[in-house]
Amino acid sequence: EKYYIKGDVMYKVAIFDLDGTLLNTLKDLADACNFALRSHGFSEHQIDEYKYFLGNGVYKLVERALPMDKKDGETVDKVLTEFKKYYEKHKSDFTKPYDGIEELLIALKEIGIKTAVVSNKPHEFAVEIVERYFGKSFDIVFGKREGYLAKPDPTTVIETLNHFKCKKEEAVYIGDSDVDMFTGKNAGLFSIGVAWGFRGARELSAAGANKIVYTSEELLSEIIK
Repeated sequence: EKYYIKGDVMYKVAIFDLDGTLLNTLKDLADACNFALRSHGFSEHQIDEYKYFLGNGVYKLVERALPMDKKDGETVDKVLTEFKKYYEKHKSDFTKPYDGIEELLIALKEIGIKTAVVSNKPHEFAVEIVERYFGKSFDIVFGKREGYLAKPDPTTVIETLNHFKCKKEEAVYIGDSDVDMFTGKNAGLFSIGVAWGFRGARELSAAGANKIVYTSEELLSEIIK
């Protein structure tokens, strides 16, 4: 079995976050949320504000976007329903992979490193959008499923390791937010923060990223060196 040695560490599996890490989904998510807010008479937000609403799943996204006095469960559920209907139809209007991601995935496959996605995006959306942009590049994709806690809970990452029969020290976790760095830490994995995502290097550093990278080439050399 092929794997590359990094110090004393052998990486057999690379686990990726999705939004802000592999795909720039910001405008499509913001448009869907603004549409849902508008439909219920609430004010909209600038796209950049959504960088700080994202990361903990769509329920939290909608909750954060609502006014302070309208964050009750019933209101969130109503707006979330509208969001999902709109996003289902428009999730690929502006979304695209970050520079070099497709080449990175090809390189990892050639080397023999297994790849997975663990996202807080609803599972059905995550599976569909990964397939649309990356075909069969990933060995397994997990979005947020009913009955499972969202990241930074490490359960789904641990499930991914079990799927590959992989030890913690043989895997690396890659993401763009504090949620991702906490997820990696909670799962006991070396965690790499990508500075090109929604949150940037300062947040990743504060959240305890083991390494921060600025390009996909840098990420590849960090995974395989």
